Amino acid sequence: MKKAYLTFFTMTALFAVTVFTLVSVNSCATLNALAGLTRAEFKLQDAVNVRLMGVDLANKHSIKDFSIVDGISLFRAFNSGTMPLTFTLNVAARNPNKHDPNTSLSAISLAEFPWRMLIDGRETITGGIGSAVALPDGGQTTVIPLQVSVDLKKFFADKGYDDIANLALAISGQGAAKLALKATPKLSTPIGNMTYPHELTIVSTQFTN
Repeated sequence: MKKAYLTFFTMTALFAVTVFTLVSVNSCATLNALAGLTRAEFKLQDAVNVRLMGVDLANKHSIKDFSIVDGISLFRAFNSGTMPLTFTLNVAARNPNKHDPNTSLSAISLAEFPWRMLIDGRETITGGIGSAVALPDGGQTTVIPLQVSVDLKKFFADKGYDDIANLALAISGQGAAKLALKATPKLSTPIGNMTYPHELTIVSTQFTN
């Protein structure tokens, strides 16, 4: 009886150790997958459909490229105290986590994306995204179009007409070079939402995570 009891005890102990080991291994895999979730990366791709007071800035490189009618309209708007600039800012988001058929943790989406926009180093407007955006794993890049409307005269009241017009032209001609976003992304994962621990500064030169 004593020998049988010891044998049963030994088998029970081995089973417990095996279960603990499996749980630990799975936990490590889970933790590694979760650590990878913070690696979602962002950068500004370009600014398109740029319009100043409704004037299309595509293919315009200087104030001299404005027609007489457009020039008069823009100058009148400036004198009235408004210079609205509208455009689509394309934000590139990348999920570099490798695809793992054994877990769905690498499949994430961008649940929230509250942002603050800097133009030429000056903070202007704020915004977000209307709905969640899926970020496929495997290093694919997803483009998130942000619709932007900002009154340059309001935020650059110390600038003259030429300076503001040239700033708008630079945004159109150089894409996102004059722009930066401050953002704190919130990711949706299979185990719940994860908010970035710090605010990101997103620019056009490189991906930021």
